[in-house]
Amino acid sequence: MSNPLALAFAAVTATSVALALTFVRLERPGAYAITKTVASLGFLGVALAVGAMEAPWSRVAFAALVLSAAGDVALSVRGRTGFFVGLACFMVAHGAYTVAFGMYGVGGATLGVTTVLAALGMGGVWWVLRRRIPAALRVAVGAYVIILAAMVATGAAAAVAHGATWLGAGAVLVAGSDVAVARERFGRSMFANKLAGLPAYYLGQILIAASLGGG
Repeated sequence: MSNPLALAFAAVTATSVALALTFVRLERPGAYAITKTVASLGFLGVALAVGAMEAPWSRVAFAALVLSAAGDVALSVRGRTGFFVGLACFMVAHGAYTVAFGMYGVGGATLGVTTVLAALGMGGVWWVLRRRIPAALRVAVGAYVIILAAMVATGAAAAVAHGATWLGAGAVLVAGSDVAVARERFGRSMFANKLAGLPAYYLGQILIAASLGGG
């Protein structure tokens, strides 16, 4: 990423993520929410700086970034309402990513392989956490896992088809951060989940955003 403006926005995100982790540790939820919002604005800035609005597929991917930023804000709000709104935003965002990556182009054989691998990975996460998910949420979370697997599969396949390493790595990192969120919500709540999940998520979004200027 050699674009100076994109690098500046990426630096804003990195700094904000470091501050967000600090505020989590200090138990300051208001400051945490603000720094997460700034971090999300940073990856939107990266996408715009590299030219995300220049191609149809990247415009759809930019819409996914916007939805992700909205989900970030919602998840910063404590309580069930924030969680449900955040879950909905990210479900739609991952669906938009799936459409965008498909528009960008995926090889059929490659997509078959990545679909199997993504299904195995996400299926394993579901199997581990399924008993800890409240019955009322199992359908919604199950649907989320399926959409997330589709996003990873198409992102990885598009990356292979176009030699877009950052795009594939970004999709995988975003999915990994969702696993950390699930562990925090339905498994064992601890700072390590944030310490792993937040940097993975924002790095993943930055990598995807930086890939949107490829035409």
